[in-house]
This record gives sequence, C-alpha cells and structure tokens, in this order.
Amino acid sequence: MKYRRQLLVLFAAVACVHAEAQTTSASPNKPNDAAIPAAPHESIAASNAAVFKACAAAPKAGKACPLDAVFGLFKLASNNDVLDFKASNTVPRVVEQNYGWTMKVNRKAGKVRVLERMTLPETPKSWGAGGQPFGTSADRKTISLDVTLTIYNGSISKSWDVADGDPAGHYVISAFVEDSAPVQFEFDVIDPRRPTAAKH
Repeated sequence: MKYRRQLLVLFAAVACVHAEAQTTSASPNKPNDAAIPAAPHESIAASNAAVFKACAAAPKAGKACPLDAVFGLFKLASNNDVLDFKASNTVPRVVEQNYGWTMKVNRKAGKVRVLERMTLPETPKSWGAGGQPFGTSADRKTISLDVTLTIYNGSISKSWDVADGDPAGHYVISAFVEDSAPVQFEFDVIDPRRPTAAKH
C-alpha cells in the first residue's frame, strides 16, 4: 500500500458521475472514533448525500466541506499529474495501479485538512504513507493519515498505489474534511482476469 501525494484533478471532467463508482459515508461523532464499519450500499450512499446536502445548505463558517465526490482509477504521469481518471468501484490488484478519490469542496482555492482512514479486509504486507506520519489500528488493517491538501479549482484529491502484498477484497476509505462528517468510499480490490490457455 503506497500513498501518493496530492494530485492535480480534472474533477469537472468526472463531476458527479457516480455510475457504479460508489461514494459513501457514515457518521461517527468525531474523526478519532473507531474504524467505521461498512454499511449497505443504499444507506451509505444516502448518508453521503446527506453530508453533501448539509455542506451546500449550511457550511460551517470559514471551514471547507464536501459538496460531491467520486472514487476511481487514476493514470498518473511520473510527476503525479493526472493523465486520466475513470470512475470505478473495483481496483485491479496490479502493483502500481493508482486509485483514489476526487472531491468537490465549497472553496475554490487554499488548503484543507483531511483525516483519511483506509480499512483493508486483512493486514497488508506493509503500509507505505509517502513519508507522511500515520497511525494504524491494533490489528494493522486500518491506517489513518492527517494531511493538508491543496484545493485546485474547487477540488481536492488523494490517491494510493497497489503495492506488492496488498490483499484482495473489500476496502473502505473514510475522508473527514475539516469538521465535516466523513465521506466514505467502498471498493473491491480484485485479481485481474488471467487469460485462459488456448485449446488446440
């Protein structure tokens, strides 16, 4: 599991396209509450929608909050510029496959503090946080990062790379923007289909 630093995002190109790319949320009281269990798709999507609606209706004074978000696959240049983004709720378990989220926020520029938690189905071989300080749960299935992201044209983003030893299965990312309730992304890391041998 390797963390990738801030991306330049083409959020407008994927704005609000949630076709099968689930944006989901849960609602603990504080960002340092226990890991958030996955909820059924419908309740998670509804909870996320409530987070977005609350931000649009009554943002906290001076604080950034999420207006929309999408999860998917990134194709990055060597300098981390985004070459392509595809909304998806599955990630091929291929070393260095980039995946993550983009989020529209209620500010056009500046910096924003984000607490991100990722929970895996089992302990990975190693956690890589790109030099950022991080914490893990006692069972080492959950990593927490407290990062400051730059807002570009009203959007922020965060990506990870599949690393050798990352488990296949169901993953959950929770992103807490400033003091807002979290936005949650559920996805599955899957082994790519192997070509079948041609029959002679």
